[in-house]
Amino acid sequence: MIRANWTLKRVKLLCTTAAIAACLLIAPAHLLSQAPTPTPTKIEGVINDFSPSSTSPSGAYHVNGPWSLQWDPSGKADFTASLTMVRPHPATDTEADRNFHTHHIVVTDGKVEVVGTTIVVTGPALITASGNSVFAGSTVRVEITGGNTLSLSNMTLTFGGAAATHFTDQPYNGVVKVR
Repeated sequence: MIRANWTLKRVKLLCTTAAIAACLLIAPAHLLSQAPTPTPTKIEGVINDFSPSSTSPSGAYHVNGPWSLQWDPSGKADFTASLTMVRPHPATDTEADRNFHTHHIVVTDGKVEVVGTTIVVTGPALITASGNSVFAGSTVRVEITGGNTLSLSNMTLTFGGAAATHFTDQPYNGVVKVR
C-alpha cells in the first residue's frame, strides 16, 4: 500500500512537471506569434515650389527635389530631402545670377504627431548647402495631409531657426507619391 501510494504520487509529479514544461515551451511561441510586429511606414514624394521673394540671397528660387519619411510606430520618424534651388528669372542669364545650389535635409528620430488626419513630424535638422553643413541648430516641420479620396496627398516643409534666414519660415509645398 505504501509502495502504490508512492508510485501514484510519483506519476502525478511526473505528469504535473510534463504539463508545466509543455506550457513553458508552447506559451512563448504562441505569444510571439500573436505579438504585432511593428512595421515602419515609408512615405515619399517630391517638393516642387517657389520660395518667397524674401529668400536670402534675395530673389525667388525654384525649389525641387525628392523627399522621404520613414515612420516607425514608436512615434519617431526619419525625414530626408534632396533639394535644388535656382533662380528662374534672374536679371541676367549667367551662372552667378541663377545661383544654382543644392541642399540636403536630414532629420533623425523626429517627433511624430497625428493631428486629425495630418501627420506632423518635427525635429532638429542637419542641413547642407552644396555638401557643406550649414544652419546649425535649425529645425524643420513636415506636415502630410490629404483629402477624402487620397488620405495622404500633400506635404509641406517649413524651416525654423537659422535655416529660416535662407529658406524663410514659409512652407514649401510638395506631393506624396501614390503607390
